[in-house]
Amino acid sequence: MIGYVLLITFAIIMGGIVYTWMKSYVPRQTIECPDGVSIFIKDIECVSADGKYNLKLNLMNNGRFGIKGFYIKYSKEQEQEIATETVSNIISGGQISGGVVFFTGQEDLEPGENNSISFELENKPYLIEITPIRFETIKGKNRKLICGDAKIKEEIYCD
Repeated sequence: MIGYVLLITFAIIMGGIVYTWMKSYVPRQTIECPDGVSIFIKDIECVSADGKYNLKLNLMNNGRFGIKGFYIKYSKEQEQEIATETVSNIISGGQISGGVVFFTGQEDLEPGENNSISFELENKPYLIEITPIRFETIKGKNRKLICGDAKIKEEIYCD
């Protein structure tokens, strides 16, 4: 009986030591985008050509901070409410690196500025989701901030 009590006490003490040690590895503050980040789709144009779909987006930064780029996903089924397909072919207006679409010809899309980007999709899109990203220097390191609170969804109607 005494052995069980000692074993349980030892396990609790070891758990406390490991917890205290691991707590030092977890960052105390989460890195989040500022509240004023926002992107707006001014115009969507979707045209079918040779079994592929050309999607042209005219985006506007209607927030208070510059946007470096965005993640874009689309759904290929009409009843799907969450976009899961990634876009990989850009025709003009941007470049993809690591799944992020960066604006070309400018450092950031500043507040009030527009940019048109064209994509080529294999499947007919029904819904797109755009999540803006920013880069900020935090404690001397350039960090990518994914602005999930500024994510937008838009239904698409292709010919």
